[in-house]
Amino acid sequence: MTKASFKCNLIQILQKAINLYQEQLELSCRYENTLEVWQKKEEIPINQTINNGAIVYKSAIAMKLASVCQQPAIYIATELVKYCKEIVNTDTKKDTEIFEFEVISSGIIYFYLTDLSVANWLDYLTSFPLNFEQQELQVGVDFNEVRSCFCNGDVSKYPKTFRQSRRGFRPNYFDKSLETTNLFPIQYSHARCCSLLRMGIRDRLINVTLTGPDGSGQFWQLQSSQPISWQQPNGQLQFLHDTEYHLIAQFASTLDRIYCVSSSKKPINWQKVADAMSVAFQDFYSHCRIWGEVKVKKPQLAQARLGLVLVSQSILRFLLEERLGGEAPVEL
Repeated sequence: MTKASFKCNLIQILQKAINLYQEQLELSCRYENTLEVWQKKEEIPINQTINNGAIVYKSAIAMKLASVCQQPAIYIATELVKYCKEIVNTDTKKDTEIFEFEVISSGIIYFYLTDLSVANWLDYLTSFPLNFEQQELQVGVDFNEVRSCFCNGDVSKYPKTFRQSRRGFRPNYFDKSLETTNLFPIQYSHARCCSLLRMGIRDRLINVTLTGPDGSGQFWQLQSSQPISWQQPNGQLQFLHDTEYHLIAQFASTLDRIYCVSSSKKPINWQKVADAMSVAFQDFYSHCRIWGEVKVKKPQLAQARLGLVLVSQSILRFLLEERLGGEAPVEL
């Protein structure tokens, strides 16, 4: 289980809950054979949804199981939530997220992440930059090949296939579809992140170091000696503007794409994913000040916003280098 993807963690929790529910019912062989479909984590339907800036996931697994178990979806959902709560409460692992659950009349289950969960997650993302080795945590991925449609919108049943290289995924540069690729807006956002981080280091707002293979300085990593205060004394997150929460939700969506891959290998348009990440960062940067009055009167907010810049840089670098085969410039 990866700490980076909420979706992967929720799928694992739901899988355990389904197993417990199956044992409770003492299902017949016919039911057990049907439920084998749901034994695979990537088969459990779960998606992120928008809810006033909060990170929320929903699953229609109970509706899928209703016809199999011949029970109302809302009853199945209620039982699954009961088991999910038991699993979360009894799991002693430090990386277990804290979720709040809700079941609606249709049987759909909603999973809400608490501010503490988001704060712990952001703390992890700023301390451990994304790298290719972490891809081993993906769900249902064949590492011999990875399919992608890049930016050309090709969703045919014959997506482009690229072999992985030493540092990650590299596209076929002779593929004509790449002629329409425009990485500059994404590269600009990455370079802007690096510039803001250098300014933060200069003004001693954030303590990060440059690391990377061969001392190349490709990764920015927060030092544990100066942790970021993501939460206010009352437990709420520091952030004040909608674009901050939208950016955080975009982090979650992008990391789910990277780490929680369906066994169907449906091609992912990584150009579109990277563009969405870049736009979310630019919206945040346009509306949320870090220096000036914010730095003087609310230094913890300024530091937390720089933390969001650090996570943005890490994800944009990964997408540029490992998914789009481009460079991630530190300045332009």
